[in-house]
Amino acid sequence: MDVIVFEDRVVERLGPLTDARPACDLLVGATTLAETLARFGPVRRLLRPHLARHVAAVAGRRIAAWGIDVSEPPPSAAASTRGRRMLLVNARVVPSRENVAALRSLVESGRHGVVPAETGVAAAVLPVAAGSGGISLVGIESLLGNQPPDARIDVAIEMVAAPHEILSAHERSIEGSLAMHVDTGRFRETRPGLHVAAGAKVADGVVVRQGPVVVDSEADIGPFVCLDGPIWIGHGTRVNPHAWIRAGTAIGRHCRVGGEIEASVLEPFSNKAHGGFVGHSHIGSWVNIAAGTITSNLKATYGPVRLHDVRPDGSRETTHTNRQFMGALVGDFTRTGINASIPCGARIGVASTVGGTVPEQVAAFTNQLVGGPPGTRTTAEQAAIVLGRMMARRGIAFHEADRELLESLAAEAAAAAGRPDGPPG
Repeated sequence: MDVIVFEDRVVERLGPLTDARPACDLLVGATTLAETLARFGPVRRLLRPHLARHVAAVAGRRIAAWGIDVSEPPPSAAASTRGRRMLLVNARVVPSRENVAALRSLVESGRHGVVPAETGVAAAVLPVAAGSGGISLVGIESLLGNQPPDARIDVAIEMVAAPHEILSAHERSIEGSLAMHVDTGRFRETRPGLHVAAGAKVADGVVVRQGPVVVDSEADIGPFVCLDGPIWIGHGTRVNPHAWIRAGTAIGRHCRVGGEIEASVLEPFSNKAHGGFVGHSHIGSWVNIAAGTITSNLKATYGPVRLHDVRPDGSRETTHTNRQFMGALVGDFTRTGINASIPCGARIGVASTVGGTVPEQVAAFTNQLVGGPPGTRTTAEQAAIVLGRMMARRGIAFHEADRELLESLAAEAAAAAGRPDGPPG
């Protein structure tokens, strides 16, 4: 079966977490949507232009800048489409066990049709037509929009449509997601609640107070670490001695973590190696959380967290998350200074450098620490130099496509702020 995961216009509402990566490559629960869909067949991504260009440049050569292998199958040949079907899945679909079961029932039913959702189309199963191998995002919108009314299929599929919903979806799906990993047979239960893949190292002094804790291959958990599941620890990740990893945490591949982490996601290649606290947060790739950085995840009033946005006309818009616990959403390539204090509901844009008392909302490429007064803008070239140094420490070669991605993101950030792109004056 041909599997296509596509981004719609609503994906732009998901904030800094999806500015520099596809929504289908967000770590939710203990997996990504693209990884989950691979059980149905080879996955092809239809993405926003700046991400599609990056994938085209690095696929088959290196992982993407967001730390994921994005190699894709070749387009379907027109001569081989007879009788074939394609599964189309919105990139905002949550990769939960329940959604996998819903998609499997959809595929196995043999029906052709579209699964509508409140904020768009969640999925569809359609016949593969000649020439569909080169279908674009615009072509997907046209294809789905032109389906007849009787093509509607009522299947419950959960999607996210706002930044804070990513945290809630993660919390709801992590246990089922861990069960899917364990079901693969790759993990051996070395003690009650602790499931370890071949090549992983868990020190004798590690305490598992509750499971499940699932540790992927080549991970290294140091002595005197306390683990309160459900927890996912990705391939090649190192957990430093005396860390406390609390329930609901998923740590991507090749991260370095320490201190206290609760109910949070760290995307691949990010560091929180020292003391400090990250709670109910989602941290992008190639992020460095400096020593002593603390995220607040509970208001002093114990009330629900609200998000505040400023409209172009200067008025303020409030979003009620209905979450009592909410930390920060931190975009890729961001760094904090030592002892940074991040408030509840903070949204920090990509390639930012923040410190001290961090505002609730930080625009992409903001620089609060180096080279000027607070609010100075980091250029794409400066961000590329830092990213190149970080990649070199992990043995990954910087690619020209990384610089081009950062340039695109910087131009978008400048346009959003109403300023010309270029070095700060």
